[in-house]
Amino acid sequence: MLGTLTMPNLMSPASPARFWAWLRYIIAISRHSDLRITMDFADLDPHQKAILSDDFGVAVSTWWLHQRLGGFSEIVDGRRFLLQFPHLLRRKKTTKAKIGPGKAPDFVVRDKSGLWHVLECKGTQSGRHSRDRFLKRAVDQKGVVRISGRLRGERLAAGLAISNERDKGTTELRIVDPESSSEVELELRDDNDAEIQIAARRIAVARALGVVGLSETAMEMWLPDEIADVDDFLMPSEIARLKESKAERYGRATQQIARRTLQKFEYDSRSYEGRAFNISLQELGIDSDVRQIKVRVGINEELLRHLEDSPNGSHGMKDLISIFPSDNVTSFESNDNRSILTCGQLSYAEVVLS
Repeated sequence: MLGTLTMPNLMSPASPARFWAWLRYIIAISRHSDLRITMDFADLDPHQKAILSDDFGVAVSTWWLHQRLGGFSEIVDGRRFLLQFPHLLRRKKTTKAKIGPGKAPDFVVRDKSGLWHVLECKGTQSGRHSRDRFLKRAVDQKGVVRISGRLRGERLAAGLAISNERDKGTTELRIVDPESSSEVELELRDDNDAEIQIAARRIAVARALGVVGLSETAMEMWLPDEIADVDDFLMPSEIARLKESKAERYGRATQQIARRTLQKFEYDSRSYEGRAFNISLQELGIDSDVRQIKVRVGINEELLRHLEDSPNGSHGMKDLISIFPSDNVTSFESNDNRSILTCGQLSYAEVVLS
């Protein structure tokens, strides 16, 4: 979940998604029957502890919601979802202290019945009281996006208090759904249903492109064509990109697709292109029961061929999502040493421990 769907900024060329979660955290878990962090990871400096806590908070919370809902038909980054609707944002200009990228919820999720859920996640190793303080702030973040009417699902804030192997208390996940006190920036209703589905689909395709390293194409796929006056929700790299001409951006994206050097493989009678790598923990001097980690991630080969042949610039590239199968239900298949995640016909990821 963390390495494929919920790692921050999967679409950036600077993203560590290709190895970070699998390599960094494989030895972070203690041998206890319940989820705990080893003392080595509990003793990291505060900055590194915060990164681990946030990563675990996001992954465990989304996994919990996935299990409760029986799967997702879409799960997308909250900030990028919000930016798909610049024409509906209520406040176009304000100070970054009031809103900004950090005020958007972590995820917007569609379940298999068609309901949309808003989720904000927090994680901490500083105890349950600290976790509860985080949750109070998370309540406002989940309220920035509101989906009403028959499309409305849950608006949740989830906080994970992570214990280490010497703590008396266990790791605890708390889920809250109080009324939000924040002013809503984006409200979507029943008549926005088709627009919401297209927006989420576009982000999901972009994420799959980013996971296999096609970052230029991923960025061009998700950025809306008209996105003026929303600088408060954009990252500096995105603002710089939008100042370039569309032709220049599209040229880089199409060149990246045409020159790709991805591996080809099949799973469940479908063809994918992607990346695979093996990590030997022994060669890295890491003492673990796991000797080697094998990772393989891929995106539907047919979609890549369509993108390569797209004749109408970036707008035509975005239109491809309407002809590609819309089934994007996440599915997990796991045993003791292997886990497979598929997102409908769109993407495939596998991790094998040996």
